[in-house]
Amino acid sequence: MTEEQKYLPSEILLKSTLSGQEYGWKREDFKEVVDYAVKAGLAIIGGQVQFKFPDGTCELYWRKYDTNERKANEDCTSYCNRTKTECLEQFKETPNNQKLIEEGIESFKFLRAKSEEGINLENHLIFILYFEDSETEIAKKEK
Repeated sequence: MTEEQKYLPSEILLKSTLSGQEYGWKREDFKEVVDYAVKAGLAIIGGQVQFKFPDGTCELYWRKYDTNERKANEDCTSYCNRTKTECLEQFKETPNNQKLIEEGIESFKFLRAKSEEGINLENHLIFILYFEDSETEIAKKEK
């Protein structure tokens, strides 16, 4: 069972797209997912932009919203809240969907071909998020 499955409610998971073992959401759901994760005691590690299709995935790895590692003596609540703030601040700087689509088409022949086929790339644009169960991480480090 993943961190997402353990801690996020089914209504949030149902909005996600599974990309390998990574969960991604649409832009309009992003903040809600981050809010739920932090309320559930998950820190936000970060993530990146992807275009997910049944026959391939294109990752705009340069478009990321990663957070800083846990600070020494940082309590769980502070860590979760800090990573939420860092992630959301970076996410605000992420270009709009149309710009991401343009970058994707410029960067990947696969996306260019999909676009030329008339496929709406926005329907395949997701924002991957990674989480950390901060309490579990503390326990691992104490062993």
